[in-house]
Amino acid sequence: MSEQLYITFENYFSNEMSQEEKLEFENQLQNDIELREKFELYKETTKFLATKFDSETIAFKENLKSISKENFAEKEVKKSKVIAFKPFYYAVAASVVLALGTWFMMQGTPEYGDFNQHENAFFVERSVGDTNLNEAQKAFNEKDYKKTVLAFEKVQNLTNPELQYFYAIALIETNDFTKAEILLNTIKSGSSVYKEKAVWYLALSNLKQNKIDECKIYLNQLSPDAEDYQKAQKLLKKID
Repeated sequence: MSEQLYITFENYFSNEMSQEEKLEFENQLQNDIELREKFELYKETTKFLATKFDSETIAFKENLKSISKENFAEKEVKKSKVIAFKPFYYAVAASVVLALGTWFMMQGTPEYGDFNQHENAFFVERSVGDTNLNEAQKAFNEKDYKKTVLAFEKVQNLTNPELQYFYAIALIETNDFTKAEILLNTIKSGSSVYKEKAVWYLALSNLKQNKIDECKIYLNQLSPDAEDYQKAQKLLKKID
């Protein structure tokens, strides 16, 4: 997990998100089990720190969050008030830093959530009359993957590689890996422009399942000309 995800959690708890951002994040939590588990872990850790230590210690934690935002998000933040600590508070501060340091160390291993930035779907331009495809496209672009899957399930003809590709992504997002990989292998064995994309998402599907060896096999199958080749090389370096 990247530092940006930590900042996203903080922004959510601090009500610093717009209504649109908040709804999008809550929808991601509903559809991504791994993200939800990390969110709950962070929430419980924050709750523990908030209840165990007094107001000056919490102010220290807020100051630490501001520094993190400035360094990682690269945007202006208000400078927090500097607090004069007694020896006891230095011990508390060390505990907070240790907790946050442990959090980031745990996130050193690459995860699916680091790479699931999907392109938008535009397949209805060639299927204007299909209500289900319109619904699938709209839901996909809104990152409502459960709704995307339900819409695709109503489509009678899914032989088009482009439709199979976006359907497979939605299936990965909803953890239906078997169906997703059947579709992706079908695309991979064909000759469409989505052939290399299918290989990339087969790698990501296995990454999400923590099948690292299988993930590496697919990453090594991507050709240097593939759109996702550079990302695949970065992922390989992290998991080797």
